[in-house]
Amino acid sequence: MDTFMDALLSEKTNKIPDEYDWFAPLIGDWDCDYYDEYGGEKRFVKGEWIFRRILEGAGIQDIFIFPSRATKEEHPQPDGEYGSSFRMFNAAEKCYDVCYTCDHCMKRLCFTKEGDRLVGKVLDQEDAYWIFSDITENSFHWENVVIRKDGTRILDCEIFGNRRAAGIYAWKIRKNEL
Repeated sequence: MDTFMDALLSEKTNKIPDEYDWFAPLIGDWDCDYYDEYGGEKRFVKGEWIFRRILEGAGIQDIFIFPSRATKEEHPQPDGEYGSSFRMFNAAEKCYDVCYTCDHCMKRLCFTKEGDRLVGKVLDQEDAYWIFSDITENSFHWENVVIRKDGTRILDCEIFGNRRAAGIYAWKIRKNEL
């Protein structure tokens, strides 16, 4: 077995209280539809987003792949992005400290829960947020938005995720439903 993978990946957590295990529903493999405007044109890109528990369950890491590995050859994107986020629970602040990085940027965020939404404030950009909403067993919605002080929302891009069929089995194991 690979010692790096053994040390990194975790099946469960006892380090995040259940009421703060907000990202647990996202653990698994997702096929995603990405929408934005590029070069003045509306654009659609197929992608994938993979979430796993890490470091004895102290956090969750994801891998963000757009365009997807299956579509990148036939539908390459000049600004395609392969990146990763580290989401570590901050027990003192009751939030998640997040670092996202890819080949052209690094972002730090603080995620809190507002109703049924997970709201990440981008720390070095005024009024910039990454928001997960409509999270179900098999789907989620993600937005990269600017929310101005007057409540005006500017949508930069959005993603609709659908759980891969094999991921449903893993979801049920985590929830002890088998």
